[in-house]
Amino acid sequence: MHHTLDVYPIPREKEPMFINEPWLIDKTLLESCEEEDLDKEKDNIRVYVPLDLNHSAILRRLEAVIDRYGEANEENEMNFSIDVEGILSQVEIYDQVWYVREYQETMRHSQRAVSLIKEIIVRLENIVDGGAECFPFETIEELRKEYLE
Repeated sequence: MHHTLDVYPIPREKEPMFINEPWLIDKTLLESCEEEDLDKEKDNIRVYVPLDLNHSAILRRLEAVIDRYGEANEENEMNFSIDVEGILSQVEIYDQVWYVREYQETMRHSQRAVSLIKEIIVRLENIVDGGAECFPFETIEELRKEYLE
């Protein structure tokens, strides 16, 4: 788990939850420069944009990514994978919050996240294979190991 979160539905001070990870919204940060480089920019302005994390919103965003690329092939598999990994980071945050809310000693992940991951795996398995070498196959296996075993 990579994020420090306030797990209350409405934070105690009635302020929104902030996660200071711009790469969740701007995937070019992963491709071009490190986040620390932004601090060096004299004209940088960081804007916090609300992002709702719930079962249907996450699946909707995943479907939009799958629709955008269509099939996974050698030409698009890197970008396809990066976009799906961004969605999976959202799932991780969702999982962390619900894990704390539903905590039981026997749990590794929240039941809500496990249910969501099962649906995500089905969608990833239905991506047309246009000759991609790694994606979505490796992602599916990683999700199974992490959430379903």
